[in-house]
Amino acid sequence: MGKLIAVWGAPNSGKTTLSVKLAEAIYGRSRGKSSVIVVFTDIVTPTLPVVFPNFRSEDIYSVGSVLSKPDFFADDVVSNIVMTKNRMNLGYLGYKDGENRHSYPEYTETKAKYFFNILVGIADFVIVDCMSMLDFSLLTRVALENADQTVRLATPDLKCISFRMSQMKIFASHGYLKDSDVAVMNIPRQELNLSAADARTHLGKIEFTVPYCPGIVEQYMEGFLYEGMKDKKFMQTVKAIAERLV
Repeated sequence: MGKLIAVWGAPNSGKTTLSVKLAEAIYGRSRGKSSVIVVFTDIVTPTLPVVFPNFRSEDIYSVGSVLSKPDFFADDVVSNIVMTKNRMNLGYLGYKDGENRHSYPEYTETKAKYFFNILVGIADFVIVDCMSMLDFSLLTRVALENADQTVRLATPDLKCISFRMSQMKIFASHGYLKDSDVAVMNIPRQELNLSAADARTHLGKIEFTVPYCPGIVEQYMEGFLYEGMKDKKFMQTVKAIAERLV
C-alpha cells in the first residue's frame, strides 16, 4: 500500500505549489521508480486549469466524473489521471475549468475513502492538495482524517495568523492534528522575508522554511508549475521535506 500525504494550510499559503514540487522531489528521489499521484481537491477554484493552462481540453480529465459513478474501479481512476511528458509514474487528479460543487451529484464519505484506498493501492505516494476550508470539500476532510502524514503550511503574514487562530480549533476538534504532522512556513513573496522571524512566535514550532523563489512565480505565470525547478536553495528545502515524509 502507498502512503497518503495531506497538504493543508491557510488560503494562498502555497499548498498547490508545495504539493506539486513535493511530488516532483519524491519522484526524482527514486529516479522515476516510485509512482506518485497528486490530488487537487479544490472544487471552488479548480486547480487543473491553473497548473496546466497550456494543455488541450481533451487532455484534461475530471475527478468528479469518477466520484459521480455509482461504482468505480482502479481503471476508472487511472483513465482520468492527467499525465505529463517524460514522467510516466507521476500524475494528477482534480477538477476541470468551469466545474464547481454543483457540477456533480454529492458523494458519500464511504465513496471518498474508497477513492483514496484505490489511489494508495496503485501508487507509492498520494499527495493531496487540501482546501483550506474543511466544509467545502469532503475529499479534504477524508484525506486529513486518513493521511499517514500531514504537512501544515503557513505564511508569515497577519492574514495567515488570523486564519490559524480561527480555524485550528476546528482542525483540532476533528482530530486532524497529529504528532507526525510536519509544520512548514512558506515565503511566497519576497517582502515576507522581513516578517518571518516575528511570525514564528505566532505560528508555533516550524520544522522547515521554504524560501522565496522568483522562479516559482515565473513557472506559475507561464503555465509550467509542474516542471522541475533549478533554484538550488528552494529545492534543497523541498527535498528535505520530502525526505521527512518518505
